[in-house]
Amino acid sequence: MNSPKDNEKNTSRRGFIQDVAAGAAGVAIAGALATLGAPIVAAAQEEKKAESPFFRDPPPWPKGTTGNKYDHLFSTQLKENSITDVVAGPQAYFRGDSDLPGAKINMGWQMFTKPYRLELESHHHDTDEYLFFLGATLPDLVGSFDGEIEYFMGPEYERHVITEATVLYIPAGLEHNPCDIKRLGKPMMFSALQLAPYFNGVYQTMGYMEFKGAPKIK
Repeated sequence: MNSPKDNEKNTSRRGFIQDVAAGAAGVAIAGALATLGAPIVAAAQEEKKAESPFFRDPPPWPKGTTGNKYDHLFSTQLKENSITDVVAGPQAYFRGDSDLPGAKINMGWQMFTKPYRLELESHHHDTDEYLFFLGATLPDLVGSFDGEIEYFMGPEYERHVITEATVLYIPAGLEHNPCDIKRLGKPMMFSALQLAPYFNGVYQTMGYMEFKGAPKIK
């Protein structure tokens, strides 16, 4: 004859076995449903992929040809050593004409992790420049910005403080900088885009300076 404790153990053991069986059955059922539903899901994804808010009746997707006529327009050599230890390495940089002959822009991507005086003196370019101050936490590069940057504009050194994700447009000929990254609560993604085949500018103390390329790393 079983004691109350034995009955309690048996009940607990049965419950445990039932839970395991139910779990296994659930996995099996889920697997079967996933297998049956896979074509439906795939079809839905294809349908969604084909949709576009800009093109309601696009032409048939091309099958393409084989060749290397346009190989010279692709560049995969972007990786470079960081300019300083406060930039998480490696950095990415497209050096314009040096990387792709004929290119009319140069652009870099750098992730700053600590405060740093990025520029120490004012300068200007003979082409437009755009500076991007963004957060570095995906997927929200805007909302993840957490810092304070002091930036000076014009010959009168008009002071601006950047405390949110910002795009700064610097027209050709406009004096700008110094730039002091005073505080970073989180890493910051900084990008500079200059509409010139390679980086160049006229600096306050150094005069004209140009930087055409840097060693790439794998």
